[in-house]
Amino acid sequence: MRLIWYILRLHIGPFLFGTSAVVFIFLLQLIFKHLNELVGKGLSYWVILQFIAYNIAWMLVLAVPMGVLVATLMAYGKLSGNNELTIIKSSGGSALRAILPAIVGGTLLFITLFIFNDRILPETNHRAMVLQSDIVQLKPTFAIDPGRFSTLQGYSILAREVDRERNELYNVTIYGQEGDVLNVINAKRAEIVANQDFSKMLMNLHQGEMHVVNRRNRNEFRKLTFVDYQVTVNVSGFSFNRSDPSSFGRTDRTMDIAMMRGVADSALAKSSRSEVQIDSILHTHLAELSAAAPNGQTEAAGRSREEAAGTALSQFAVLRGQLESESMSRNEQIRSANQYLVEIYKKYSIPAACLVFVFVGAPLGILVRRGNFGVSASIALGFFIIYWSCLVAGEKLADRGALSPAVAMWMANGVIGILGAYLTILVTRETVTFNFEFAWLGRLMRRKPAAN
Repeated sequence: MRLIWYILRLHIGPFLFGTSAVVFIFLLQLIFKHLNELVGKGLSYWVILQFIAYNIAWMLVLAVPMGVLVATLMAYGKLSGNNELTIIKSSGGSALRAILPAIVGGTLLFITLFIFNDRILPETNHRAMVLQSDIVQLKPTFAIDPGRFSTLQGYSILAREVDRERNELYNVTIYGQEGDVLNVINAKRAEIVANQDFSKMLMNLHQGEMHVVNRRNRNEFRKLTFVDYQVTVNVSGFSFNRSDPSSFGRTDRTMDIAMMRGVADSALAKSSRSEVQIDSILHTHLAELSAAAPNGQTEAAGRSREEAAGTALSQFAVLRGQLESESMSRNEQIRSANQYLVEIYKKYSIPAACLVFVFVGAPLGILVRRGNFGVSASIALGFFIIYWSCLVAGEKLADRGALSPAVAMWMANGVIGILGAYLTILVTRETVTFNFEFAWLGRLMRRKPAAN
């Protein structure tokens, strides 16, 4: 038992570090992708943190298997490099017994990540989708730049000078239109005051004049001078409002397995009904043609060949239209069902990678005999690229109907799992080791050029 805890402790640090590194990379990608949506809109830090926290959920699902691979490579590389594995074997143990703690840990992570993937991830994805929709709809924080027109709720505002500390504008011109009436207001100074929720903005204008022009009747012109004048501008939509998540529909990424299974079964049932309808249409038209066949020559004698050909073509056109309509409906339902089935199998296959990577990382660490992070991270990155490429390719093929969703989503685990089984057999038989010393490279660098 003490040996088991010792081996598991060797995994904790590398696992946390590897998982955090992958999450950090995904987090940087997320921030750069949505930087324009988050910056310059007056969002509070709490809203931005919520947006990041909701998205970290899907990052963890992808990062945990990578962390398992890095941890097993480093832990068993250290055991093998420090000859601790040799001590375990000399005391009656075996390489497979030494790998057993990692297998148990990988199984527990598989179960935990599957529950997280099915119960928690859909809800966080849904909330992230709703929050992102609210952020996208939020207009940028209102600001008036000096020397530039700012359009706001039917008003065009031009200020020659802006004092942001006092919220004052100088030499202001405001263009506003109500129906056919155009208002042009000039003022030497304007004070801006917004209400608490920033839904309305009050502009107190001082020492100016107003020109009122009817665009239909140029003779209707008025000029008013004022010492103080107020303009109220509706700026609703510039404040951040949270939407009710229950008012948003759910997609395949925001449903759990039970919900997606219901949608997929419904789509498959509709496709089956379309197949039955196609058979019914064919049998109906064949029966009509068979019934008309005995009287074909008699009718043809009383009608011209052109009329007979036109009748036949119209019948086939109707038949073709009905068959194409039902066939398109059937294919669309099958495509929709495959889309949800892919997500269902993905919820199983990605957590299962935690166990598959144990059978790859543990024997590779023993064979390589290196426990440093550089070698482990390089090997893990290579396997993760292979795994992710197979997963993405399988999803594309399943969406196009070239592969069944089950085969497409388990293909990556199958490829890596076969390699892991082969490496585990090599370790148990002790038939091969890998040398990463690169001594030949050092000799090549030290070689002196030949003298002329």
